[in-house]
Amino acid sequence: MKQLFYLSFLFLFMIGCQDVTDTPPVSTTDPAGSSLKSQQAYESLEIVFTQWADGNFQNASDFDALNFKTANALYKEAIQLNPDNMDAHVGAAITEILCTYADTAVNRVVKQWESFGNGDSQVFPHPIKNAGLLSSTSQMVVPVNEMAKNLLKIYTVAKVDPPLISDMQRIIRDAFLPRINYAIEQLAFIENVDTFKFRVSGKMQGDSKLAAVYLYPTEFMMTDALLQGVKSMLEGFLVYKFELSDYKQASLVAALQQNSTTFFYLASDGTTHSQNAKAAMNNMIDKMLSGITKLENISGRKSDAVIKIGNDGLQQTDLDTAKKYLNKMKTSMTSAITVHLDNVGSDETPMDIQVFLGKFFDNPVQNPKASFLPSYSVTASGTEDIKFDFTAQTFADFHFPDPTFGGLFPGMTDDNMKKLMRIDEEFGFRIYFNTWWDYSASQPQPQPYTVKIVTDAKTYSKQTDYWGVTKFIITDQNNVSYKVLVNNGTSDYELTARPGAQLMIKARSEMDHSFKLANPPQNLTAYSEFSQIRLEWNNYDFYWIMKGTGATSTPTDYQQVNYQNTFWDNSVTNGITYRYQLRTSNNPEDYNMGYGSNWEPLVLKEIQYSNIVTITKQ
Repeated sequence: MKQLFYLSFLFLFMIGCQDVTDTPPVSTTDPAGSSLKSQQAYESLEIVFTQWADGNFQNASDFDALNFKTANALYKEAIQLNPDNMDAHVGAAITEILCTYADTAVNRVVKQWESFGNGDSQVFPHPIKNAGLLSSTSQMVVPVNEMAKNLLKIYTVAKVDPPLISDMQRIIRDAFLPRINYAIEQLAFIENVDTFKFRVSGKMQGDSKLAAVYLYPTEFMMTDALLQGVKSMLEGFLVYKFELSDYKQASLVAALQQNSTTFFYLASDGTTHSQNAKAAMNNMIDKMLSGITKLENISGRKSDAVIKIGNDGLQQTDLDTAKKYLNKMKTSMTSAITVHLDNVGSDETPMDIQVFLGKFFDNPVQNPKASFLPSYSVTASGTEDIKFDFTAQTFADFHFPDPTFGGLFPGMTDDNMKKLMRIDEEFGFRIYFNTWWDYSASQPQPQPYTVKIVTDAKTYSKQTDYWGVTKFIITDQNNVSYKVLVNNGTSDYELTARPGAQLMIKARSEMDHSFKLANPPQNLTAYSEFSQIRLEWNNYDFYWIMKGTGATSTPTDYQQVNYQNTFWDNSVTNGITYRYQLRTSNNPEDYNMGYGSNWEPLVLKEIQYSNIVTITKQ
């Protein structure tokens, strides 16, 4: 729990006390009285942080049980008595962020938010149960993953519980943002005073036996950066309105229509919030870069610092990487940059794209549903559900109205955006192949095969991987039949499905093909033993035993054998001549491979035969 105190800076949804903007004007200066107020506030914080460390706080909404209001009020009084009291500015910023749960309306909304995710506190960027300081580049730069989780959460709630979104937007606008702004103002007062440091006692860390550590300008600057990032995200939540009168199916269907002007539609002050989000993001980048500079030049090598450089803290290589990408992000706010992407699309090939992050904020579109998404329909399904479907039914018919997404991706083409978004996986025909092999029969590892899908118009070809697996996504044909060939390095072999099965390419569907190349039976021999005839052969697999009675007879199907190389025929008579032969099967059902609506096993179409043996029962 050593860094528990600093964690207080990191929680994104713990913002604000009641009296944020109503601080009385300063009438007199009393440095001594101000210091006394700060000390009283500090002692109050030590008690609360010890309670925090000893308590069971698993979710953000649990923090209504912690009393940060007393310290917050004392720190604000200290600032009134002496505006230059830097300890008071630190304390006011910290407690302003943490005491929001005295506001019952805020706490109620956050508890609703958490209960929607079944108590999953991962919607918060730095969950309490993983308390700790910034420890890696991924934490230091921009909390993209965490932002994405929150955006996904917002989107999910918007679909199933829209009134909660509008309620949250009100709380963000009226409670969260004013308090974030207040905390940022307090940090701005102290973050550039390079000689200042804030003592964090053992009690403040949750354990009185721990040695004190100090917060330097590094920590204040980085905390400011994180709050600027939170502000950018929350301002972004207010760009569009999500209004709904009730939860009824009809209302939801109406709201989600592509031409709806009440749901996911630019708010009257949306452009202002978008510009605020852009400014806050620029501030976040600048503050984080400044924080790294202060870490490198002021506190990074100090033994009593909370954030250090070296074995006990951040590595210089991580800092250099962070600076590189922060500067790249900063450039993208004012001009396009080139971003190299690996493993793009279903074929996982590289692609270079242009990104102009600043354009994302400059001119928010009025109706993203219509501006960015292809034509879609929303209809009622049953009595409660909603069905969402794109109008396009094939890959060729699917088009993004603006693949640049308002200039965020300059020069982006429709084809490349479809590849980036893996639209082919949804609208193409997905066909999977895997080599069927049997561990119990001690078969060798499947060798690489070249698999070919053949239609009248085109042939598609791929090689299986080490495990005998490959995948095709066909987007340029629909409602046509196909056949499958495999090549084991010598020649092509046609495969076949079970009798009556049709192999058809169909858009927006998939098919799994397990395929098997049978081991041909070889070196069949026969022996007359006691009252039986014993057959032996090389190779293990499923085979049909074929039998004929008479020296010139033609063997016909007699009995099946599965993964054996010996067979005893009891239905024989002394003095009678028999002829035997083995063959493979071209029916997957004989191999017990199973099948289903989207699973069609394949085997060699051509039947393979062993030699014929003739024997007279003695």
